[in-house]
Formats: sequence, structure tokens, C-alpha cells
Amino acid sequence: MSADFDSDLGRRLEGLGSDAGRANLPGPAAARQRARRRARNQAVGAVLGAAVVVGGAVIAVAQPTLLTAPDPADQPSGTASPPVDSLTPTPVPTADTSLPDSVLLTVPDIEPDGESFGWSAFGWSETDPPAQAWPCVPAVPDSGRALQRHFENPEGGRIQHVVEPTDTVEQAEARFDEILDALTACVEDGTAAGEDFRLDQVWSVTGVGDEAVLVRYWAPLREEPPREGLLLLVSVSIARTGDAVTSVARGGVAMDANLPDTTDDVEAAVTRLCAETGGPCITDPGQEQVYPEPAGDVPGWLTAADVSSATGVDRISAASEVVIAPAGTFGFVCFRTDARAAGATSIESRTYHDPFDPGTGVDESIARFPSGSAARAYYDTLTAEGDSCSAEPSLVVQNTGAVAGDGGLAGTTWRSTVAETDSVFVYGVVVNGSAVGYVSTNLDSTADDELATLLRLAGERLGEAG
Repeated sequence: MSADFDSDLGRRLEGLGSDAGRANLPGPAAARQRARRRARNQAVGAVLGAAVVVGGAVIAVAQPTLLTAPDPADQPSGTASPPVDSLTPTPVPTADTSLPDSVLLTVPDIEPDGESFGWSAFGWSETDPPAQAWPCVPAVPDSGRALQRHFENPEGGRIQHVVEPTDTVEQAEARFDEILDALTACVEDGTAAGEDFRLDQVWSVTGVGDEAVLVRYWAPLREEPPREGLLLLVSVSIARTGDAVTSVARGGVAMDANLPDTTDDVEAAVTRLCAETGGPCITDPGQEQVYPEPAGDVPGWLTAADVSSATGVDRISAASEVVIAPAGTFGFVCFRTDARAAGATSIESRTYHDPFDPGTGVDESIARFPSGSAARAYYDTLTAEGDSCSAEPSLVVQNTGAVAGDGGLAGTTWRSTVAETDSVFVYGVVVNGSAVGYVSTNLDSTADDELATLLRLAGERLGEAG
């Protein structure tokens, strides 16, 4: 291996290190740095593993018209946008193109696999480029080489697929960075202007091409008359394989976004591209959320690893921020006594979940008291309420045991069944020191001993907080 290669690789690693130094910046700027760094680290790892020589520094590529810019902040919603060159679709080039049309997605590639709804549903068909692109969607560069294809469905959904070949890997890397930076900056500018722009999620993708990232954002719906409470929800997948970059923008009108982005579009796009270019294709796809940055471990609380190990459900790998509980109780119908009325100085909650199924997981709440005796009195009250629960006639409650530990740790677990539906709830309360914790799970099946282990861990964590 040459000294030149070592020097070049060193410069790339130093560049990654400079990104790492900015990773503590708050908000979207840090998100794109983390996404780029993790995607690029994957690429560098592949280079080292295969002993492939990649020389040279990153070369900036000047590309006109990166994105459709947001309207000025003082422009009324629903009015026509002023003439902007970037809003005029670029014709599909037919000459000087080094890639065939087969690199572009087709209708079978974009149809959902299984149940779907709204604008992501079935019924997609190929169409001409829209008269006006949606805000911040990557525009097709007028380079004479880019390929594009557009789709729509009866629900108002749109998909834009663009493939951009370059001359070198370094140019493709620069173009990947350029699209990502411009996309997130466009959303940030719209937010700063006071419009309905908001960066929703950014995911770093592994095992798909050389590097890939998913960006999802909200944007204002430009229509007249406006529909109350509705916005555009747009997901953009960007990937590089070899010396080519591909991007897929999929979106439509939405009110909420309950599920994370998937890698379906970027996998399909990279599969078609690598079939023609021979570049890296699909290995073992995975994705890691980099914005909002997942909450880490918090002293006094369970960790996602605690929950996963106790329940045996290894897909639970994410935790929410700790938030103030909106009510003074732990939220289960059997527990009626308000913690604040019983002297609690605070009551907070947190969830632990599968990042790809946020509704599945474990809930934890903690009430903190000024003294250990006040906490123990509240725990005793909850235990009595749990054992004698008659809040719902159809609810059958069974005390499934007790847990104990050092320092006065004590806990009780229950299993409740709704007779009409056979729905099962497993939950418990624990006291340690001056805090009382509540743990419940909505997992498909949590055994009594698993819940006991989880509750004991929760009690031990309470003790760690002091």
C-alpha cells in the first residue's frame, strides 16, 4: 500500500474527525453531520476491509439548482409562487448520458409491499414532472447527464427519482454531501422564516450502497383554498454507489407521522443502480436515527438494555426523553390516589420501545417524595389499591408476586385481564428510598418472572439516583 494512499486516507479520516467535532451542535445542523459521518465511516470501513485504494481529496462539484426554495415568509399561504428557475422542471436528457433508463425505478418497485394507506397507497403511475415542485425537494441538475422519473397516485402522492452519474468517486461523495446539506438547510431556512417547515427525522443507513441517508420533513401545502391542519410530509432518500448518486423523494398530504421512515425506496433505487454500474449494492440493510438524537441513559431510570434483557425482546433499543407526567397518577385505572396529593414533589414518565414500532414497549413512571417514609406510605397505598381493584367490572386482577432488594427495595406485580376482550396488562410498583416507580408493558407476552426482573431493575435504578 503506497504512502500516497496512507496520506489520502488520513486526510479523509481527519475530515471525518472534524465532523465528529461538530456532532454536539444542537438541531438539524448536527443531524446532517452525524448522518454524513456515520454513512461515510461505513464507506471508509469498506475501503479498509477490501484494501481498495481511493486517492485524492474531496472535489467540490458545482451543480446549479439544488433544491426548490421555500417561498418568502411574507407570502400568504396558498398564493402563487413568484417565477423561480428552480421551480421549472428540467427536461430529461437524451444525450451525453452514461447510464441507461433501467437505473430508474418502475411502478412495481414503488408499490407498497403489504398494507398501506393514504398517499402511500397503491395506484402509482408514471407521469410527467410536476409544473411546480414541492418545497425543498432536490431539483434535477441541468448537467446533461442526470436521469429522472416521476410518479403519482390518485391520493395526491408524488415520487421523484433522480440518478446522477459523475466522473469519480470523489465527485459523487461531494454531490451526496451537497444534496444533504442543501436539503436540510432549505428546511431550516423555511422554519426560520416562520413557515410550516420542520425537520422530522434523519436516519443514517448502512448496508445500502456506499453510503445512504433518509431525511423526512414537513412543509406547507401550497393550495387554495387551504385545508386546515394539513401539511406536506416528504421523505427523501439519498444514496451513493461508486461514482453515481441517486435520490428518491416521496410525499403527500398528511396530518401526522407515527412511524419511522423505511429503507424500501433507497434499497430499490440502489439495487437498480448497482446492477448497471457494478458498484456496491445491498448487503445487510440497517438504519440508525440521528435526528432527533435518541435519548441516552438517564440516572435513576431503566435503560433500553435493561428492558431488552429482562423481557427477551431485543428489538427494544430506544428510549424517549423523560417528561413531566400530565396527571398525578401512574395512569392505570386501579391506582386512584394522586401522587402529588400524597406529597410527591414530582412525577415523570418515560417509554422504551422498538424504534420501528413505537407503540410497542414498556412505560415507566417515577414519583419522587421529600422523604423515604412518604414514599413508602404511597407505595403501601398503591399496593392496597392494586389488590382490591374494582374500578372496572370486567377487569380481573391477579397479584403475581413481590420483589425485594437491598436498602428497603420492595415491589409488587399484577396481571389484569379484561374479560370481554381477553386483553392482558402486566404492571408493577416499586419503592426504593424516597421514590416510587411504576412499570407496565404492552408487549405481546411478558411472563410474570420477566416482569419481576424488570421491576427489580427499576427499583435498583431508583437507588442509583440517590
